[in-house]
Amino acid sequence: MDISSQLEKAAKLLNDGRVWESLKKYDEILEFDPSCSPALINKAIIFHREKKYTDTLNVLSSIKDGERQIDVKLIEASCHFELNKFDKSESCYNVLSSLVDGNNDLIFRVGLSSIQHGFFLTSIKILGKIDTKKSHSFEKNYYLALSYKAIGDLGSSIKCFGNAIREKSESFQLYPLVAATCFQNGMIEEGDKLMNILKDKNNAFFQHVAGIVSHYRNL
Repeated sequence: MDISSQLEKAAKLLNDGRVWESLKKYDEILEFDPSCSPALINKAIIFHREKKYTDTLNVLSSIKDGERQIDVKLIEASCHFELNKFDKSESCYNVLSSLVDGNNDLIFRVGLSSIQHGFFLTSIKILGKIDTKKSHSFEKNYYLALSYKAIGDLGSSIKCFGNAIREKSESFQLYPLVAATCFQNGMIEEGDKLMNILKDKNNAFFQHVAGIVSHYRNL
């Protein structure tokens, strides 16, 4: 069997929406080579899309250690989360944290996935690995700010939001978010200053969000 050509056929079937035909093709490949990691990964992805989370984990368990481990652990994390095995899901992110060192793109991808599953402390640890001298400086600060806010560390959240605003001062949606966080943290003057800056920069957007933000000011 020419595995490469069969993998291409299976991928095309999947792209065409012919899911079960694609799955059959992957099974044929795996019957010929049970250790074929591309076939195993793609079969797992199909099961995951179909919400067959236990079946997905069973397929992933056949992949040799070291092969496609980032993809494997991300899928495992999602499956465990959907099966309400939150400790196992978070454990996957802890493993991933050590696998992505030195690659900002992968660090951000894993950190964002961790946030989406609600593991904010783990996300902070992962996103903190981003080397902002290379890339992803805004993204690091913005998502760190959201994570800190989620765990109630408003001071750290405001600091990271401030770094994000300095990098993208025309991202008007940031101003009400940071102002509201300031108000929640008792920093009324700082919050008012941010809203006044927004008013000067984009009065139409200011009028749209001022009422919502004022709610946090008056708490």
